[in-house]
Amino acid sequence: MEEVFGPEGLIAQAHPEYEYRPGQIEMARAVMRAFEEKRHLIVEAGTGTGKTLAYLVPAVAAALGGRGRVIVSTGTKNLQEQLMEKDIPFLQSILPKKFTATYMKGRNNYLCLNRLGRAQASPVLEGLEEVDYFEEVVDWSTESERGDRAELSNLPESLSFWRHIDARSESCLGQKCPDFDPCFITRMRNRAQESDIVVVNHHLFFADLSLRNSMYSRRSASHRGHCFGVLRLAGFELSDRRPRAGSWNDHYRRGGR
Repeated sequence: MEEVFGPEGLIAQAHPEYEYRPGQIEMARAVMRAFEEKRHLIVEAGTGTGKTLAYLVPAVAAALGGRGRVIVSTGTKNLQEQLMEKDIPFLQSILPKKFTATYMKGRNNYLCLNRLGRAQASPVLEGLEEVDYFEEVVDWSTESERGDRAELSNLPESLSFWRHIDARSESCLGQKCPDFDPCFITRMRNRAQESDIVVVNHHLFFADLSLRNSMYSRRSASHRGHCFGVLRLAGFELSDRRPRAGSWNDHYRRGGR
């Protein structure tokens, strides 16, 4: 950890305003030990400690060290986006070993290509002012890799027609859908399966735990392949419980945030 967080470490070399903080490296070492010993850890640290990097660096090390994919759960979608847009890209640029990361949100955050195609022939708009918005969404759907509603930052938050074109589970045709392969939910699942770090939010994480504890989930699969971590506002908890393969897919068939 010293080579990353130390006064002459990788972060200091890449960030001219970096401050060496003993509390940060102490936390990072504690998190790393928790991964190695497969035990729970709760850390309380004050503002300015650098908690995010202190848990991300050991998480990456654990994933690349053969301990399995690490799931990072945040309290809000805003923090999810901060991790994916700022903190994780920074680590990807400075750490010597390359790693992959992606995020998973609830289905209603994603566009459904099949519903969008049907909506183009249906009266789903509530006013003329939404015509331009709808056309912008159509154009965006052909260019976007993720289909995440957050990418449409220039459009109003409350698009009345979004509920008619999102990927909610009750309208999903699954593998019978003609758009199954290019589907943004399918792509998201594939990215998660191939990533070292997967960032989710607490709602999605605990909904998955609920599914895994259900009778259906216990029958769904016996393979265990992921390592779960939960990040809380006041600390970090690492669990050595491993989800059954397919449990994320089970959750996405039912919906979630």
